[in-house]
Amino acid sequence: MPSGQIIARKTNTWLIRLYQGRDSATGKRRYLNKTVHGERTSAEAELARLLSQIPLRPEANSILDEYLDWWLHAAVDGRLRAKTARDYRTLLARYVRPELGHVKLSRLKPLDLQSLLLRLTSRGLSARTVRYTHAVLRSALDQARRWKLLVENPAADMPLPRADKREFRVLKPEEAQRFTSFCLQDPAGLVLLVALTTGLRPSEYLAIRAEDFDRHRATLTITRTLERAKGSWRFAETKRPRSRRAVSVPAEVARLIAKHIDTGELGPSRLLFESSTRGPIHERNLVQRTFKPLIGRAGIPDIRLYDLRHTFAVLALREGVPARLVSEQLGHASVAFTLEVYGHVLEETRSIAAERLSELLFSPARARKPVERETAQRKSA
Repeated sequence: MPSGQIIARKTNTWLIRLYQGRDSATGKRRYLNKTVHGERTSAEAELARLLSQIPLRPEANSILDEYLDWWLHAAVDGRLRAKTARDYRTLLARYVRPELGHVKLSRLKPLDLQSLLLRLTSRGLSARTVRYTHAVLRSALDQARRWKLLVENPAADMPLPRADKREFRVLKPEEAQRFTSFCLQDPAGLVLLVALTTGLRPSEYLAIRAEDFDRHRATLTITRTLERAKGSWRFAETKRPRSRRAVSVPAEVARLIAKHIDTGELGPSRLLFESSTRGPIHERNLVQRTFKPLIGRAGIPDIRLYDLRHTFAVLALREGVPARLVSEQLGHASVAFTLEVYGHVLEETRSIAAERLSELLFSPARARKPVERETAQRKSA
């Protein structure tokens, strides 16, 4: 059973320490600390309440519901990002628990899980949702194997529906130009310009501090993300180590950022983009109060805020920026992932490259004309 301590701090002030296991990365002990004011009986009651919220440690004959409660508490909460933990809970509650929650862990068979995935597919769920459900369940059961509750993982080596082709809408070059023009006219448009010209995730650019901007190098350093959890703001580690990076900012946008910091007298630790109350900006408010009205005024077809990130990637690749550099700017796990998402853009650039090579080899006179014009212009200048 989980254990806790009550430590006297000063008169009628108590510190409750609740042991929460060891950190998987550092091996250090993790504690939940909470201060309680009043008589010791108040602290004892609060400790009992906190302990009652911790699920009982499962056994091999526990049902899947009981095991998942423990797995979420011991292996997910506090170790993964708050949003990821919420997504796991929602996914399991919606698709797994109603179907298999009553089955004993030791009696769970591969065919049970395969049947679950087939039923989810027959309900019309996307391949991406079915694959994500399987990935979460496989991770949970693999931890059960490591905890010696299972001999092997029944979710391993399972046929899955083919992954959906990612669909998103990006701004055309002329739409991106019009969007930029309207951002420059809007007092709150700088944050959207940063989104379009850097390819950052909303959770990343809304967490940037003034000190993360390097004026001389025209870069923004990404070290953390902003999350909303249980009604409060939380700054968390980036999604993965590769997401910690310095991203380049166009010169004009860098100049606007510098001006924004100077005129707003933002101290180093202040957020670069703040709400009217000098707190973090809620992504939902950014969409409803700034982004949607702006694209409406600009006459641009409706897109999602996250599609500005996709627009950056597509425009950069079409302009010939190497996929490796685009991948680094986006903070993707690998170049292979970037190629998977934006492979259709590279197909377009390949055909253009083939046409240019063909002109060079088979129509050298026509291929030289642009070069000759450029040389003549340099000489006249």
